[in-house]
Amino acid sequence: MLFTSHMAIAQTAGTIAAEDQAKEDIVVTGQKLVTTGIEMSNSPKARAVVTQDYIEHTVPGQSIFNAINLVPGVNYVASDPYGGNGGTITIRGFDASRIAFTFDGLPLNDAGNYAIYSSQQVDPELVQSVNVSFGSTDVDTPTASASGGTVNYRTIMPTEKLSATTVYSHGRGNMNRVFGLINTGNLTESGTRAWVSASEQRYRLYPFAQVRKSQYNARIYQPLGSGKDFLSLAGFYYQHRNMGYGGLSVANVNTLLGNTLPTAAASAAKPVRVDLTAAQYDSVVDGAGRFLKTDTCLLPSATPGAGTVQDDRSQCGNARQIRTNPVDTGNARFNSLFTLNDKLTLTFDGGYSYTLANGGGSTVFAETDGAKGAARNQFGRLGGGVAPGLDLNGDGDRLDYVRVFYPSNTQTHRLIAIAGLRYDIDPANLVRLAYTWDRARTAQTGEASFLRSDGYPTTYFGVDHGDTVVRDAAGGIVQKRDRLTYSILHQLSGEYRGRPLSDDLSFTLGVRAAFFRRNMSNACYTIPGSGSEAYCTSQTARQVAADSGTAKFGAPYTGRIREYHAILPNAGLVWQATPRIGAYASYAKGFSAPTTDIYSYDDKAISLRDAEASPERTDSYDAGLRYNSGMVQAQLGGWYIRYDNRIVSTTVQLEGGGTLSASRNVGRVDSHGVDATLSLAPTRWLTLYGFGSYLKATLREDIRNADTNAVLVATKGKSLVDTPNWQYGGRAQVTLPFMVAGISAKHVGDRFVTDENDAISAGYTLVDLDAQASLGWLGLDKTYVQLNVTNLFDKRYFSNVWSAPRIANGGALNFGVGRTVIASLHFQF
Repeated sequence: MLFTSHMAIAQTAGTIAAEDQAKEDIVVTGQKLVTTGIEMSNSPKARAVVTQDYIEHTVPGQSIFNAINLVPGVNYVASDPYGGNGGTITIRGFDASRIAFTFDGLPLNDAGNYAIYSSQQVDPELVQSVNVSFGSTDVDTPTASASGGTVNYRTIMPTEKLSATTVYSHGRGNMNRVFGLINTGNLTESGTRAWVSASEQRYRLYPFAQVRKSQYNARIYQPLGSGKDFLSLAGFYYQHRNMGYGGLSVANVNTLLGNTLPTAAASAAKPVRVDLTAAQYDSVVDGAGRFLKTDTCLLPSATPGAGTVQDDRSQCGNARQIRTNPVDTGNARFNSLFTLNDKLTLTFDGGYSYTLANGGGSTVFAETDGAKGAARNQFGRLGGGVAPGLDLNGDGDRLDYVRVFYPSNTQTHRLIAIAGLRYDIDPANLVRLAYTWDRARTAQTGEASFLRSDGYPTTYFGVDHGDTVVRDAAGGIVQKRDRLTYSILHQLSGEYRGRPLSDDLSFTLGVRAAFFRRNMSNACYTIPGSGSEAYCTSQTARQVAADSGTAKFGAPYTGRIREYHAILPNAGLVWQATPRIGAYASYAKGFSAPTTDIYSYDDKAISLRDAEASPERTDSYDAGLRYNSGMVQAQLGGWYIRYDNRIVSTTVQLEGGGTLSASRNVGRVDSHGVDATLSLAPTRWLTLYGFGSYLKATLREDIRNADTNAVLVATKGKSLVDTPNWQYGGRAQVTLPFMVAGISAKHVGDRFVTDENDAISAGYTLVDLDAQASLGWLGLDKTYVQLNVTNLFDKRYFSNVWSAPRIANGGALNFGVGRTVIASLHFQF
């Protein structure tokens, strides 16, 4: 098989057209192609494409990121078997905030901290393919943070014929999911066609971990003329409500086990293994991954009356009711392509997205300043400079400790436009130009609102809903932050792709010029010595100084501007030595701008010494060999990434006393590794796929105090947290006339739990089973029953690992979910 060089860049309309052209130019040797659903790309970069051939066999309703977990270098870990409680994803050791995620070309990462929320993705039935670029970004990726690679998924196109699909799934925890899709077929003679879909999923893995997900999607497509020109408009709306369950700290687990883990003696030279025996695991967690230590939240059903103290300090601290993760999000996406002449093609993509979300949480307020030191509270905020305190529960006194819902809300409105121009010099050479404008308005607030007597919040988002919010004595809403950011990206990119020397050797040369700006305002005071603690009520500066005990604090500000510029070249080549054997090599430069953590201080009121972080920068190199005989596909590649100016959140010393938590650069990380894949189709009914990856990521510097240069965390020479050296696995699939069955397995190696590498979590191997049985014998040719069994052998393991500097400082673990069976009925006509 021989591919041209016109493979994908980012998934805009212009790139999709380039992909389609590449497929047309494929020359097949006459042998049957391997169709495992995990495809090898002939791009100069290390890249993988996962298609519906595999996606349709995964758990219905699970995050689409679960579908790329068998790709080398990728590790996705879901917090539950259905994906509603989120999960984490890394690529070559880079976490999600350093990977650019796009949805039909529209950015998905949070505009402020670049986080990705795996549970908030489109239904997997609507995904045509997922494109993964390892360790480097594409030349026209619209992002300010893509030092670790890109993941883009494309949704399906409307079909020309009328059809409908319904999927019903049921699983443990009374999980019920219904998905429906209607394709209208051609509505007009010009080929106008559309589809609409909706899904609803609910489950409760244990009493307080209820999850509800609702999703609505639509797309309308209009071809223009008889060529490839088109207009497309799509929409997505998603609503998510859940009472999340997080991990226990290592200290919690050790206490429950009677302090059997020797954490006190742990060191980098002799790290402690936080592994558990089967008996220990079962004494902490049940088979569903539910912690046996579950807190409940029951507040007084009636106010205690004047003179009687209400004390909520020991109640609801870790209760599931207040650990919510409510989300309202949606987007509109526009794609288009216009052929201007036989050489010139214009594309335009645009979109709008909206998100309102928080992660829950609560705190206790003391009704009077006289209670200082007796509880964690925001003392003077309640008085607002008007009164010494406030009667929160309305019982006629100011003696009480009242727990309130206290989430961190984020509301984002985002607009994006991408224009591209492609010029085909001749059939073997082309150039492309693109311009991106991306503007996000992000409001970060932290409104307090009341809890009901059953411990649930009166409002999920804590925003102004009359009597549900907590107000200070001056009538202002009590909150812990009040920030507004405009994040604006202007990006120019250009690329040449072609075969100037011979048909066997293709080159790619590109450059991306990114101009990123944050315009920030902060309506709150920032108090030294309290992390990023803020005062957000109607107090004056003098009253804040009196309440906090210091005159050194950050005052509110508007219009602070930070600008980051980067010129990011890339280059690559593909040499097709024979029709079956090829080689590739590439280089790409990437960067990630600092997040909105730079809000943590006011550089005019508080002087910090070199405290603000510079952008992270990467140099990524890939090279490898590919073999493709139709029935056998194989790839072996090596890579190296130099990663400078790594950003972490650390404590910095203030001039004049006090400390603050701020984003800082802590030096260099070197990563290198080897990835390999092999796909076989020995018979018509059997396909085999295997992969393996080795990764080594080493920090080259210690984390130091910005003022004294003293070592805060001894990270020099240590490995990155939650980054296994080894991952490997595979899948076998049998396709018979009446049934398709597959079995998948993946091993994840040992991972360090702490920055100083003094604690290790053991590796694990998970096996999943899936099968589809046709109901064609009933005359329902497109209807089948699907069975998914995750964690087939009921392996006990830790899934997510949340780091700490050293094990004595903490570290948290999520327990992996036990065996789960999901049955689905897929009906289509």
